[in-house]
Amino acid sequence: MTPPPSERPRSLRGPAIILALGIAFAAIVLAGPLNDFVKAHHSITVKGYAERHVESDFALWSATVTTRGKQITDAATQMDKSTQAVTDFLIAQGVPKESITVSDLTTTALSKSNEGSDGGIGDLDGYKLDRRFQVASNDLDSISKLSGSAPTLLRNGIEISFNPIEYYCTKLADLKVAMLGEAVLDAQRRAEEIAGKSGRKIGSLRSANQGVFQITSVYATETSGEGSLDTSSREKSIKAVVTAEFELK
Repeated sequence: MTPPPSERPRSLRGPAIILALGIAFAAIVLAGPLNDFVKAHHSITVKGYAERHVESDFALWSATVTTRGKQITDAATQMDKSTQAVTDFLIAQGVPKESITVSDLTTTALSKSNEGSDGGIGDLDGYKLDRRFQVASNDLDSISKLSGSAPTLLRNGIEISFNPIEYYCTKLADLKVAMLGEAVLDAQRRAEEIAGKSGRKIGSLRSANQGVFQITSVYATETSGEGSLDTSSREKSIKAVVTAEFELK
């Protein structure tokens, strides 16, 4: 049976009121936390970020020469010859002699295992000597060229292992200072935007804490909680972060 017209509005009035209250409550829940936080506090803490792309201005090439011999004198004699050969090669490549660093020798006694021996320690089977060569330069192109031509030493019978070129930025200390300032300004802009949404303004800077620097290859996404220092890339991305606290007016 259809209810009289006078009873229809009364039956819908309750749900309509509940719906209206629900919408109002949702608006408060969604919009309220930020405003309530800003209004209830006398300061606001935000993070600021800064990023720059820089070109390395210093490079390091290194390699390790190895010689072996049944007698240590044999290995040493061969090392003398290999050391001279590598030095002559580097100079022929245009490397100034003062830019070449030659390390002290590292000596390792070699042994061969004796089957059935209790301790597993074998008889002396000769010696291995290692020496590290290093070339440092501000001329990155010359270091890259040297790296490409160095395998010639292998074809000349020298046992040598090459390390990847290491690239550095010598102006990093100055860049860090400038980027920390940029990160603080970014934090200030973020704080102003948050405070402005609740009708407040920010005052003076109370504190600023430096985070770790992330120095990575360009477009790299990995980060480290202890900071990172990439030496494999000629062009680098430097990221700085600051946690800043501002007064609220």
